[in-house]
Amino acid sequence: MNSSPQPVPGSFSPLRFAIRIAFVAGVAALLFSARTASSLKPAATPAASQRSNIHRGDYVGPEACAECHEEKYAAWKLHPHSRMNLNASPATVLGDFSGAVLNYGGGQALFERSGDLFFMTITRQEQRRRYRVTRTVGSRFTQMYVGLQVEGPEPKDDPVYRREGKLPFGYWLSRQAWFPESYFDSDCPPEYDPKGQISLPAEDAHQTTWRKNCIYCHNTYPYAERLRAQAGTTGFPAKDLSLRDSAPPDAEPGLAPSELVTLGISCESCHFGGRDHAKRELPIRFLPESPHLDFAKATPERILNAREDPYVVNSICNQCHFSRGVSPYPNGAGTWNSRESVDLALGGCASKIRCTDCHDPHEAGPPGGGAPDAQHLAACLKCHPTLATPAARSEHTLHGESVTCLDCHMPRIVQGLEAVLRTHQISTPGDVRMLAAGAPNACNLCHLDRSLEWTLATLKAGWGRSLTSEPEWAAAYGGRLDAPLGAVWLSSPVPIHRLVAADAYSRSPLGRSELTRLIRALVDPVAVNRMFALFALERVLARRLSREEYEPTAPPARRNGQVRELLKTLPKQ
Repeated sequence: MNSSPQPVPGSFSPLRFAIRIAFVAGVAALLFSARTASSLKPAATPAASQRSNIHRGDYVGPEACAECHEEKYAAWKLHPHSRMNLNASPATVLGDFSGAVLNYGGGQALFERSGDLFFMTITRQEQRRRYRVTRTVGSRFTQMYVGLQVEGPEPKDDPVYRREGKLPFGYWLSRQAWFPESYFDSDCPPEYDPKGQISLPAEDAHQTTWRKNCIYCHNTYPYAERLRAQAGTTGFPAKDLSLRDSAPPDAEPGLAPSELVTLGISCESCHFGGRDHAKRELPIRFLPESPHLDFAKATPERILNAREDPYVVNSICNQCHFSRGVSPYPNGAGTWNSRESVDLALGGCASKIRCTDCHDPHEAGPPGGGAPDAQHLAACLKCHPTLATPAARSEHTLHGESVTCLDCHMPRIVQGLEAVLRTHQISTPGDVRMLAAGAPNACNLCHLDRSLEWTLATLKAGWGRSLTSEPEWAAAYGGRLDAPLGAVWLSSPVPIHRLVAADAYSRSPLGRSELTRLIRALVDPVAVNRMFALFALERVLARRLSREEYEPTAPPARRNGQVRELLKTLPKQ
Protein backbone atom coordinates (compact mmCIF):
# COMPACT_ATOMS: atom_id res chain seq x y z
CA MET A 1 0.00 0.00 0.00
CA ASN A 2 1.36 3.43 -0.95
CA SER A 3 1.71 5.48 2.24
CA SER A 4 2.90 8.77 0.61
CA PRO A 5 0.59 11.73 1.27
CA GLN A 6 -2.12 12.27 -1.40
CA PRO A 7 -2.89 15.83 -2.55
CA VAL A 8 -6.20 17.23 -1.51
CA PRO A 9 -8.33 18.39 -4.50
CA GLY A 10 -7.82 22.11 -5.05
CA SER A 11 -4.67 22.24 -2.85
CA PHE A 12 -1.14 23.20 -4.05
CA SER A 13 1.17 20.30 -5.02
CA PRO A 14 4.87 21.00 -5.68
CA LEU A 15 5.21 17.79 -7.71
CA ARG A 16 2.22 18.57 -9.96
CA PHE A 17 3.45 22.15 -10.45
CA ALA A 18 6.88 20.91 -11.56
CA ILE A 19 5.35 18.48 -14.02
CA ARG A 20 3.19 21.23 -15.55
CA ILE A 21 6.17 23.60 -15.89
CA ALA A 22 8.17 20.87 -17.66
CA PHE A 23 5.26 20.10 -20.03
CA VAL A 24 4.77 23.76 -20.98
CA ALA A 25 8.49 24.20 -21.55
CA GLY A 26 8.56 21.12 -23.77
CA VAL A 27 5.63 22.35 -25.92
CA ALA A 28 7.25 25.78 -26.27
CA ALA A 29 10.48 24.18 -27.40
CA LEU A 30 8.65 22.11 -30.02
CA LEU A 31 6.77 25.14 -31.35
CA PHE A 32 9.95 27.20 -31.58
CA SER A 33 11.73 24.35 -33.36
CA ALA A 34 8.89 24.00 -35.93
CA ARG A 35 8.72 27.75 -36.57
CA THR A 36 12.50 27.97 -37.01
CA ALA A 37 12.57 24.98 -39.36
CA SER A 38 9.89 26.50 -41.62
CA SER A 39 12.03 29.60 -42.22
CA LEU A 40 15.20 27.78 -43.25
CA LYS A 41 16.50 27.66 -46.82
CA PRO A 42 15.62 24.59 -48.93
CA ALA A 43 18.88 22.79 -48.19
CA ALA A 44 18.09 22.84 -44.47
CA THR A 45 14.36 22.16 -44.51
CA PRO A 46 12.93 18.91 -43.20
CA ALA A 47 12.99 15.90 -45.51
CA ALA A 48 11.36 16.49 -48.89
CA SER A 49 8.58 14.09 -48.00
CA GLN A 50 7.29 16.54 -45.37
CA ARG A 51 6.11 18.97 -48.07
CA SER A 52 3.64 18.40 -50.87
CA ASN A 53 3.27 19.99 -54.32
CA ILE A 54 1.75 17.25 -56.48
CA HIS A 55 -1.81 16.71 -55.22
CA ARG A 56 -4.93 18.65 -56.22
CA GLY A 57 -5.07 20.57 -52.96
CA ASP A 58 -1.50 21.78 -53.50
CA TYR A 59 -2.42 23.83 -56.61
CA VAL A 60 -3.60 27.43 -56.40
CA GLY A 61 -3.90 28.53 -60.06
CA PRO A 62 -2.09 31.28 -61.98
CA GLU A 63 -4.10 34.16 -60.49
CA ALA A 64 -2.58 33.42 -57.08
CA CYS A 65 0.88 33.64 -58.64
CA ALA A 66 -0.02 36.98 -60.22
CA GLU A 67 -0.44 38.60 -56.79
CA CYS A 68 3.36 38.75 -56.44
CA HIS A 69 4.63 38.05 -59.94
CA GLU A 70 2.72 40.54 -62.07
CA GLU A 71 5.32 40.81 -64.86
CA LYS A 72 5.69 37.03 -65.22
CA TYR A 73 1.93 36.64 -65.23
CA ALA A 74 1.54 39.29 -67.93
CA ALA A 75 4.22 37.60 -70.07
CA TRP A 76 2.52 34.23 -69.60
CA LYS A 77 -0.83 35.63 -70.77
CA LEU A 78 0.86 36.55 -74.07
CA HIS A 79 2.69 33.22 -74.39
CA PRO A 80 1.26 30.48 -76.65
CA HIS A 81 1.43 28.15 -73.65
CA SER A 82 -1.52 29.95 -72.11
CA ARG A 83 -3.64 29.21 -75.18
CA MET A 84 -2.59 25.65 -75.92
CA ASN A 85 -6.07 24.37 -75.07
CA LEU A 86 -9.10 26.57 -74.41
CA ASN A 87 -12.86 26.27 -74.34
CA ALA A 88 -14.39 27.30 -77.65
CA SER A 89 -15.79 30.82 -77.59
CA PRO A 90 -15.91 33.88 -79.84
CA ALA A 91 -12.74 35.09 -78.09
CA THR A 92 -10.73 31.87 -78.57
CA VAL A 93 -11.87 30.46 -81.94
CA LEU A 94 -9.64 31.91 -84.69
CA GLY A 95 -10.82 29.89 -87.68
CA ASP A 96 -13.30 31.10 -90.29
CA PHE A 97 -16.69 29.76 -89.18
CA SER A 98 -18.66 32.24 -91.26
CA GLY A 99 -19.99 29.54 -93.57
CA ALA A 100 -16.65 28.71 -95.17
CA VAL A 101 -16.63 25.58 -97.35
CA LEU A 102 -13.77 23.26 -98.23
CA ASN A 103 -14.41 20.83 -101.08
CA TYR A 104 -11.93 18.04 -100.69
CA GLY A 105 -11.59 14.43 -101.76
CA GLY A 106 -15.07 14.15 -103.20
CA GLY A 107 -16.63 15.45 -100.00
CA GLN A 108 -17.31 18.76 -98.35
CA ALA A 109 -16.50 20.36 -95.01
CA LEU A 110 -18.69 23.26 -93.84
CA PHE A 111 -17.60 25.60 -91.03
CA GLU A 112 -20.36 27.72 -89.50
CA ARG A 113 -21.36 29.60 -86.37
CA SER A 114 -24.66 29.84 -84.52
CA GLY A 115 -24.57 32.46 -81.79
CA ASP A 116 -21.60 31.61 -79.60
CA LEU A 117 -21.46 28.01 -80.87
CA PHE A 118 -19.24 26.73 -83.68
CA PHE A 119 -19.93 23.73 -85.91
CA MET A 120 -17.98 21.62 -88.39
CA THR A 121 -20.13 19.53 -90.77
CA ILE A 122 -18.54 16.88 -92.98
CA THR A 123 -20.48 15.30 -95.83
CA ARG A 124 -19.31 12.50 -98.05
CA GLN A 125 -21.13 9.83 -100.08
CA GLU A 126 -24.48 10.92 -98.63
CA GLN A 127 -23.22 10.50 -95.07
CA ARG A 128 -23.31 13.64 -92.95
CA ARG A 129 -21.68 14.17 -89.58
CA ARG A 130 -22.00 17.40 -87.65
CA TYR A 131 -19.69 18.33 -84.77
CA ARG A 132 -19.99 21.04 -82.18
CA VAL A 133 -16.59 22.55 -81.47
CA THR A 134 -15.88 22.35 -77.74
CA ARG A 135 -12.20 23.31 -77.48
CA THR A 136 -9.37 24.92 -79.39
CA VAL A 137 -5.81 23.61 -79.69
CA GLY A 138 -3.08 26.14 -80.50
CA SER A 139 -3.20 29.78 -81.52
CA ARG A 140 0.11 30.86 -83.05
CA PHE A 141 0.51 29.25 -86.47
CA THR A 142 -2.41 26.86 -86.76
CA GLN A 143 -5.50 26.06 -84.76
CA MET A 144 -6.97 22.60 -84.45
CA TYR A 145 -10.28 21.78 -82.81
CA VAL A 146 -11.82 19.28 -80.42
CA GLY A 147 -15.51 18.55 -80.69
CA LEU A 148 -18.54 16.39 -79.97
CA GLN A 149 -20.53 14.74 -82.71
CA VAL A 150 -24.11 16.00 -82.54
CA GLU A 151 -25.50 14.48 -85.76
CA GLY A 152 -24.55 11.45 -87.80
CA PRO A 153 -25.55 8.02 -89.11
CA GLU A 154 -24.73 6.31 -85.81
CA PRO A 155 -27.62 5.43 -83.44
CA LYS A 156 -28.41 8.13 -80.87
CA ASP A 157 -27.12 5.99 -78.00
CA ASP A 158 -23.74 5.41 -79.68
CA PRO A 159 -20.76 6.43 -77.46
CA VAL A 160 -19.47 8.64 -80.27
CA TYR A 161 -21.93 11.33 -79.17
CA ARG A 162 -20.35 11.43 -75.70
CA ARG A 163 -16.65 11.52 -76.57
CA GLU A 164 -14.73 14.68 -77.34
CA GLY A 165 -12.31 14.01 -80.18
CA LYS A 166 -9.84 15.85 -82.34
CA LEU A 167 -11.60 17.07 -85.49
CA PRO A 168 -10.02 16.32 -88.89
CA PHE A 169 -9.65 19.88 -90.25
CA GLY A 170 -7.57 22.73 -88.91
CA TYR A 171 -7.18 26.41 -89.74
CA TRP A 172 -3.82 27.73 -90.99
CA LEU A 173 -3.69 31.26 -89.62
CA SER A 174 -1.08 32.70 -91.99
CA ARG A 175 -2.87 31.20 -95.02
CA GLN A 176 -6.32 32.18 -93.75
CA ALA A 177 -7.64 28.85 -94.98
CA TRP A 178 -8.85 25.41 -93.84
CA PHE A 179 -6.77 22.28 -94.41
CA PRO A 180 -7.11 18.57 -93.60
CA GLU A 181 -4.97 17.35 -90.72
CA SER A 182 -2.56 15.59 -93.11
CA TYR A 183 -1.39 18.99 -94.38
CA PHE A 184 0.12 19.75 -90.97
CA ASP A 185 1.78 16.46 -90.08
CA SER A 186 4.73 14.76 -91.80
CA ASP A 187 3.81 11.41 -90.24
CA CYS A 188 0.55 11.19 -92.20
CA PRO A 189 0.53 8.81 -95.20
CA PRO A 190 -0.09 10.01 -98.78
CA GLU A 191 -3.69 11.15 -99.02
CA TYR A 192 -4.36 9.36 -102.35
CA ASP A 193 -3.83 5.64 -102.82
CA PRO A 194 -2.27 4.19 -106.03
CA LYS A 195 -5.75 4.11 -107.61
CA GLY A 196 -6.30 7.79 -106.93
CA GLN A 197 -8.88 7.18 -104.19
CA ILE A 198 -9.04 9.33 -101.09
CA SER A 199 -10.87 9.02 -97.79
CA LEU A 200 -12.21 12.15 -96.19
CA PRO A 201 -11.36 11.54 -92.53
CA ALA A 202 -14.82 12.13 -91.03
CA GLU A 203 -15.00 8.63 -89.62
CA ASP A 204 -11.64 9.11 -87.90
CA ALA A 205 -12.67 12.19 -85.93
CA HIS A 206 -12.72 10.34 -82.63
CA GLN A 207 -9.65 8.18 -83.08
CA THR A 208 -7.76 10.81 -81.06
CA THR A 209 -9.87 11.24 -77.92
CA TRP A 210 -9.23 14.47 -76.06
CA ARG A 211 -9.24 13.18 -72.48
CA LYS A 212 -6.98 10.24 -73.33
CA ASN A 213 -4.50 12.06 -75.52
CA CYS A 214 -4.46 15.83 -76.16
CA ILE A 215 -5.33 16.73 -72.57
CA TYR A 216 -2.03 15.45 -71.15
CA CYS A 217 0.35 17.89 -72.86
CA HIS A 218 -1.88 20.90 -73.52
CA ASN A 219 -3.14 21.58 -69.99
CA THR A 220 -2.13 21.95 -66.34
CA TYR A 221 -3.12 19.32 -63.80
CA PRO A 222 -1.71 17.80 -60.59
CA TYR A 223 1.58 16.00 -61.06
CA ALA A 224 0.20 13.03 -59.14
CA GLU A 225 -2.12 12.47 -62.10
CA ARG A 226 0.90 12.29 -64.42
CA LEU A 227 2.30 9.51 -62.25
CA ARG A 228 -1.01 7.66 -62.15
CA ALA A 229 -1.67 8.01 -65.87
CA GLN A 230 1.51 6.28 -67.02
CA ALA A 231 1.09 8.23 -70.28
CA GLY A 232 4.77 9.09 -70.63
CA THR A 233 4.24 12.61 -69.27
CA THR A 234 6.09 12.31 -65.96
CA GLY A 235 9.01 14.34 -67.30
CA PHE A 236 11.37 12.96 -64.69
CA PRO A 237 12.37 9.38 -65.61
CA ALA A 238 9.56 7.12 -64.46
CA LYS A 239 12.10 4.76 -62.89
CA ASP A 240 13.20 7.53 -60.51
CA LEU A 241 9.79 8.12 -58.89
CA SER A 242 7.19 5.96 -57.22
CA LEU A 243 3.83 7.17 -55.95
CA ARG A 244 2.50 5.43 -52.86
CA ASP A 245 -1.16 6.34 -53.04
CA SER A 246 -4.24 4.42 -52.01
CA ALA A 247 -6.57 6.39 -54.29
CA PRO A 248 -8.39 4.02 -56.65
CA PRO A 249 -7.69 4.39 -60.38
CA ASP A 250 -10.23 6.06 -62.61
CA ALA A 251 -12.98 3.81 -63.90
CA GLU A 252 -12.11 5.04 -67.39
CA PRO A 253 -8.51 5.88 -68.26
CA GLY A 254 -7.75 9.50 -69.04
CA LEU A 255 -8.12 12.82 -67.30
CA ALA A 256 -11.47 14.51 -66.88
CA PRO A 257 -11.91 18.28 -67.27
CA SER A 258 -12.77 18.52 -63.57
CA GLU A 259 -9.26 17.30 -62.71
CA LEU A 260 -7.52 20.18 -64.51
CA VAL A 261 -6.01 23.15 -62.72
CA THR A 262 -6.29 25.22 -65.90
CA LEU A 263 -6.89 24.68 -69.57
CA GLY A 264 -3.61 25.53 -71.29
CA ILE A 265 -0.12 25.49 -69.81
CA SER A 266 0.04 27.71 -66.72
CA CYS A 267 2.58 28.40 -63.95
CA GLU A 268 2.16 25.17 -62.02
CA SER A 269 2.85 22.94 -65.01
CA CYS A 270 6.50 23.82 -64.49
CA HIS A 271 6.60 25.03 -60.88
CA PHE A 272 4.36 22.25 -59.46
CA GLY A 273 1.69 23.03 -56.86
CA GLY A 274 2.33 26.47 -55.38
CA ARG A 275 0.27 26.33 -52.18
CA ASP A 276 3.24 26.18 -49.79
CA HIS A 277 4.92 29.03 -51.65
CA ALA A 278 1.87 31.27 -52.14
CA LYS A 279 0.09 30.65 -48.83
CA ARG A 280 2.94 29.81 -46.43
CA GLU A 281 5.71 31.81 -48.12
CA LEU A 282 7.98 28.79 -48.27
CA PRO A 283 10.65 28.65 -51.00
CA ILE A 284 9.38 27.36 -54.33
CA ARG A 285 10.39 23.80 -55.17
CA PHE A 286 11.21 22.62 -58.68
CA LEU A 287 10.99 18.91 -57.87
CA PRO A 288 7.80 16.96 -57.13
CA GLU A 289 7.30 16.23 -53.43
CA SER A 290 4.77 14.44 -51.29
CA PRO A 291 4.65 12.18 -48.23
CA HIS A 292 3.30 9.62 -50.70
CA LEU A 293 6.19 9.98 -53.17
CA ASP A 294 9.47 8.07 -53.18
CA PHE A 295 12.03 10.15 -55.08
CA ALA A 296 15.57 9.36 -54.01
CA LYS A 297 17.11 11.87 -56.41
CA ALA A 298 15.33 14.79 -54.72
CA THR A 299 18.27 15.38 -52.39
CA PRO A 300 18.59 18.58 -50.30
CA GLU A 301 21.47 19.73 -52.51
CA ARG A 302 19.46 19.15 -55.70
CA ILE A 303 16.45 20.96 -54.22
CA LEU A 304 18.63 23.97 -53.38
CA ASN A 305 20.31 24.10 -56.82
CA ALA A 306 17.35 22.96 -58.94
CA ARG A 307 17.40 25.97 -61.29
CA GLU A 308 20.98 25.17 -62.31
CA ASP A 309 20.55 21.39 -62.59
CA PRO A 310 20.04 20.03 -66.17
CA TYR A 311 18.41 16.92 -64.74
CA VAL A 312 15.70 19.03 -63.08
CA VAL A 313 15.15 21.71 -65.72
CA ASN A 314 15.13 19.35 -68.70
CA SER A 315 12.86 16.87 -66.92
CA ILE A 316 10.29 19.62 -66.34
CA CYS A 317 10.29 20.48 -70.05
CA ASN A 318 10.17 16.78 -70.88
CA GLN A 319 6.68 16.56 -69.36
CA CYS A 320 5.31 17.80 -72.68
CA HIS A 321 8.18 18.12 -75.18
CA PHE A 322 8.64 14.40 -75.72
CA SER A 323 6.31 13.18 -78.53
CA ARG A 324 7.91 9.76 -78.73
CA GLY A 325 5.49 8.58 -81.41
CA VAL A 326 7.20 10.73 -84.05
CA SER A 327 9.17 8.93 -86.76
CA PRO A 328 12.92 9.21 -86.05
CA TYR A 329 15.95 9.82 -88.18
CA PRO A 330 18.58 7.05 -88.29
CA ASN A 331 20.38 8.62 -85.31
CA GLY A 332 17.18 8.62 -83.24
CA ALA A 333 16.43 12.33 -83.56
CA GLY A 334 12.84 13.33 -84.25
CA THR A 335 11.64 14.43 -87.67
CA TRP A 336 8.79 16.48 -86.19
CA ASN A 337 8.71 19.15 -83.48
CA SER A 338 7.53 18.86 -79.85
CA ARG A 339 10.11 16.26 -78.84
CA GLU A 340 12.97 18.64 -78.15
CA SER A 341 13.77 17.27 -74.69
CA VAL A 342 14.06 13.71 -75.99
CA ASP A 343 16.40 14.82 -78.75
CA LEU A 344 18.49 16.86 -76.32
CA ALA A 345 18.88 13.78 -74.12
CA LEU A 346 20.20 11.81 -77.12
CA GLY A 347 22.91 14.36 -77.91
CA GLY A 348 26.42 14.93 -76.67
CA CYS A 349 25.60 17.79 -74.26
CA ALA A 350 22.64 16.23 -72.43
CA SER A 351 24.14 16.30 -68.93
CA LYS A 352 25.59 19.80 -69.24
CA ILE A 353 23.05 22.04 -70.94
CA ARG A 354 19.59 23.15 -69.80
CA CYS A 355 16.64 24.11 -71.96
CA THR A 356 16.63 27.47 -70.15
CA ASP A 357 20.18 28.20 -71.31
CA CYS A 358 18.64 29.07 -74.69
CA HIS A 359 14.93 29.56 -73.94
CA ASP A 360 13.15 31.87 -71.53
CA PRO A 361 10.08 29.83 -70.56
CA HIS A 362 8.13 33.03 -69.87
CA GLU A 363 8.70 34.54 -73.31
CA ALA A 364 7.55 33.24 -76.71
CA GLY A 365 10.49 32.50 -78.97
CA PRO A 366 10.82 33.96 -82.47
CA PRO A 367 8.85 32.22 -85.24
CA GLY A 368 10.80 29.42 -86.88
CA GLY A 369 13.41 29.47 -84.13
CA GLY A 370 14.94 32.72 -85.36
CA ALA A 371 18.64 33.34 -85.81
CA PRO A 372 21.22 32.32 -83.19
CA ASP A 373 21.98 35.12 -80.77
CA ALA A 374 24.38 35.82 -77.91
CA GLN A 375 22.36 33.67 -75.51
CA HIS A 376 22.72 30.59 -77.72
CA LEU A 377 26.42 31.20 -78.18
CA ALA A 378 26.92 31.66 -74.45
CA ALA A 379 25.26 28.30 -73.81
CA CYS A 380 27.90 26.61 -75.97
CA LEU A 381 30.82 28.62 -74.61
CA LYS A 382 29.92 27.60 -71.06
CA CYS A 383 31.58 24.25 -71.79
CA HIS A 384 33.83 25.36 -74.68
CA PRO A 385 35.64 28.47 -73.36
CA THR A 386 38.56 28.01 -75.78
CA LEU A 387 36.21 29.20 -78.55
CA ALA A 388 35.23 32.42 -76.76
CA THR A 389 36.94 34.79 -79.19
CA PRO A 390 35.83 35.38 -82.80
CA ALA A 391 39.29 34.40 -84.00
CA ALA A 392 39.16 31.07 -82.17
CA ARG A 393 35.69 30.32 -83.54
CA SER A 394 36.75 31.20 -87.10
CA GLU A 395 39.72 28.88 -86.83
CA HIS A 396 37.42 26.10 -85.59
CA THR A 397 34.59 26.55 -88.09
CA LEU A 398 36.77 27.48 -91.11
CA HIS A 399 33.82 29.67 -92.11
CA GLY A 400 34.47 32.90 -90.25
CA GLU A 401 31.51 34.48 -88.48
CA SER A 402 29.03 33.37 -91.16
CA VAL A 403 28.55 29.99 -89.48
CA THR A 404 27.61 29.41 -85.84
CA CYS A 405 27.73 26.44 -83.49
CA LEU A 406 24.06 25.74 -84.20
CA ASP A 407 24.48 25.59 -87.97
CA CYS A 408 26.89 22.65 -87.73
CA HIS A 409 25.71 20.91 -84.57
CA MET A 410 21.95 21.62 -84.63
CA PRO A 411 20.98 21.83 -88.34
CA ARG A 412 17.44 22.57 -89.56
CA ILE A 413 16.02 19.10 -90.19
CA VAL A 414 12.82 19.08 -88.07
CA GLN A 415 9.38 19.87 -89.48
CA GLY A 416 7.65 22.52 -87.41
CA LEU A 417 4.18 23.87 -87.94
CA GLU A 418 5.29 26.48 -90.44
CA ALA A 419 9.07 26.23 -90.72
CA VAL A 420 11.87 23.68 -90.66
CA LEU A 421 13.42 23.92 -87.21
CA ARG A 422 16.74 23.02 -85.68
CA THR A 423 17.15 19.55 -84.29
CA HIS A 424 17.82 19.55 -80.56
CA GLN A 425 20.04 16.50 -80.78
CA ILE A 426 23.47 18.12 -80.53
CA SER A 427 25.81 16.06 -82.70
CA THR A 428 28.49 16.39 -85.38
CA PRO A 429 28.12 16.80 -89.16
CA GLY A 430 29.96 13.52 -89.54
CA ASP A 431 27.34 11.34 -87.83
CA VAL A 432 27.83 8.06 -89.71
CA ARG A 433 24.29 6.90 -88.89
CA MET A 434 22.91 9.82 -90.88
CA LEU A 435 25.47 9.73 -93.70
CA ALA A 436 25.03 6.01 -94.32
CA ALA A 437 21.25 6.42 -94.72
CA GLY A 438 21.38 9.44 -97.01
CA ALA A 439 19.75 11.63 -94.35
CA PRO A 440 20.30 15.41 -94.33
CA ASN A 441 23.66 16.53 -92.94
CA ALA A 442 24.72 19.99 -91.80
CA CYS A 443 27.42 20.43 -94.46
CA ASN A 444 25.24 19.77 -97.48
CA LEU A 445 22.24 21.70 -96.19
CA CYS A 446 24.36 24.74 -97.05
CA HIS A 447 26.41 23.16 -99.85
CA LEU A 448 23.47 21.71 -101.74
CA ASP A 449 25.44 21.59 -104.97
CA ARG A 450 28.15 19.37 -103.45
CA SER A 451 28.25 15.59 -103.14
CA LEU A 452 28.73 13.23 -100.22
CA GLU A 453 32.25 12.46 -101.48
CA TRP A 454 33.05 16.17 -101.29
CA THR A 455 31.70 16.33 -97.74
CA LEU A 456 33.76 13.37 -96.54
CA ALA A 457 36.91 14.83 -98.10
CA THR A 458 36.21 18.25 -96.56
CA LEU A 459 35.62 16.84 -93.09
CA LYS A 460 38.97 15.08 -93.28
CA ALA A 461 40.92 18.03 -94.67
CA GLY A 462 39.42 20.63 -92.37
CA TRP A 463 38.72 18.81 -89.12
CA GLY A 464 40.68 15.56 -89.34
CA ARG A 465 37.58 13.39 -89.47
CA SER A 466 38.53 10.28 -91.44
CA LEU A 467 35.26 8.86 -92.72
CA THR A 468 35.03 6.35 -95.53
CA SER A 469 31.84 5.52 -97.36
CA GLU A 470 30.77 1.91 -97.65
CA PRO A 471 29.54 0.39 -100.95
CA GLU A 472 26.03 -0.11 -99.54
CA TRP A 473 25.67 3.63 -98.91
CA ALA A 474 25.18 4.29 -102.60
CA ALA A 475 21.60 2.96 -102.56
CA ALA A 476 20.59 5.81 -100.26
CA TYR A 477 22.00 8.36 -102.73
CA GLY A 478 20.33 7.20 -105.89
CA GLY A 479 23.33 5.01 -106.75
CA ARG A 480 25.81 7.92 -106.90
CA LEU A 481 27.93 9.28 -104.09
CA ASP A 482 29.28 12.00 -106.38
CA ALA A 483 25.87 13.60 -107.14
CA PRO A 484 24.84 17.00 -105.71
CA LEU A 485 22.96 16.20 -102.54
CA GLY A 486 20.31 18.90 -102.92
CA ALA A 487 18.95 17.17 -106.00
CA VAL A 488 19.33 13.74 -104.37
CA TRP A 489 17.28 14.78 -101.36
CA LEU A 490 14.55 16.45 -103.43
CA SER A 491 13.97 13.12 -105.23
CA SER A 492 14.49 10.92 -102.15
CA PRO A 493 11.94 8.16 -101.42
CA VAL A 494 11.98 9.39 -97.80
CA PRO A 495 9.38 12.20 -97.48
CA ILE A 496 11.13 14.17 -94.73
CA HIS A 497 14.29 14.36 -96.85
CA ARG A 498 12.31 16.03 -99.63
CA LEU A 499 10.67 18.47 -97.24
CA VAL A 500 13.97 19.49 -95.62
CA ALA A 501 15.68 19.89 -99.00
CA ALA A 502 13.01 22.25 -100.32
CA ASP A 503 13.37 24.40 -97.23
CA ALA A 504 17.18 24.38 -97.51
CA TYR A 505 17.00 25.66 -101.10
CA SER A 506 14.75 28.50 -99.96
CA ARG A 507 17.46 29.61 -97.51
CA SER A 508 20.26 29.24 -100.04
CA PRO A 509 21.60 31.55 -102.77
CA LEU A 510 21.00 28.54 -105.03
CA GLY A 511 17.24 28.77 -104.54
CA ARG A 512 16.41 30.93 -107.58
CA SER A 513 18.54 28.77 -109.86
CA GLU A 514 16.56 25.72 -108.70
CA LEU A 515 13.06 27.10 -109.24
CA THR A 516 12.19 24.26 -111.58
CA ARG A 517 12.90 21.65 -108.92
CA LEU A 518 10.99 23.61 -106.29
CA ILE A 519 7.96 23.95 -108.57
CA ARG A 520 7.98 20.22 -109.27
CA ALA A 521 7.98 19.62 -105.51
CA LEU A 522 4.43 21.04 -105.49
CA VAL A 523 3.15 17.71 -106.84
CA ASP A 524 4.65 15.68 -103.99
CA PRO A 525 2.23 12.87 -102.99
CA VAL A 526 2.59 13.80 -99.30
CA ALA A 527 0.37 16.75 -98.44
CA VAL A 528 2.61 18.43 -95.86
CA ASN A 529 5.55 18.23 -98.29
CA ARG A 530 3.53 20.22 -100.81
CA MET A 531 2.87 22.87 -98.19
CA PHE A 532 6.55 23.23 -97.34
CA ALA A 533 7.47 23.27 -101.03
CA LEU A 534 4.97 26.11 -101.39
CA PHE A 535 6.54 27.99 -98.46
CA ALA A 536 10.00 27.48 -99.99
CA LEU A 537 8.93 28.67 -103.43
CA GLU A 538 7.25 31.76 -101.99
CA ARG A 539 10.35 32.56 -99.95
CA VAL A 540 12.52 32.44 -103.06
CA LEU A 541 10.04 34.52 -105.07
CA ALA A 542 9.47 36.89 -102.14
CA ARG A 543 5.71 36.83 -102.74
CA ARG A 544 2.60 34.78 -101.99
CA LEU A 545 1.15 32.54 -104.72
CA SER A 546 -2.58 33.00 -105.24
CA ARG A 547 -4.94 30.03 -105.05
CA GLU A 548 -5.52 30.49 -108.78
CA GLU A 549 -1.83 29.85 -109.31
CA TYR A 550 -1.65 26.91 -106.91
CA GLU A 551 -4.33 25.22 -104.79
CA PRO A 552 -2.72 22.81 -102.28
CA THR A 553 -5.95 20.88 -101.56
CA ALA A 554 -7.17 20.68 -105.18
CA PRO A 555 -7.54 17.26 -106.84
CA PRO A 556 -4.31 15.98 -108.43
CA ALA A 557 -5.43 16.76 -112.00
CA ARG A 558 -6.04 20.42 -111.19
CA ARG A 559 -2.82 20.74 -109.19
CA ASN A 560 -0.80 19.13 -111.96
CA GLY A 561 -2.23 21.61 -114.44
CA GLN A 562 -1.34 24.53 -112.19
CA VAL A 563 2.21 23.25 -111.82
CA ARG A 564 2.60 22.97 -115.60
CA GLU A 565 1.59 26.62 -115.91
CA LEU A 566 4.04 27.62 -113.19
CA LEU A 567 6.85 25.80 -114.99
CA LYS A 568 6.09 27.85 -118.07
CA THR A 569 6.08 31.22 -116.34
CA LEU A 570 8.03 31.41 -113.09
CA PRO A 571 11.54 30.45 -114.25
CA LYS A 572 11.42 33.39 -116.68
CA GLN A 573 10.95 35.90 -113.86
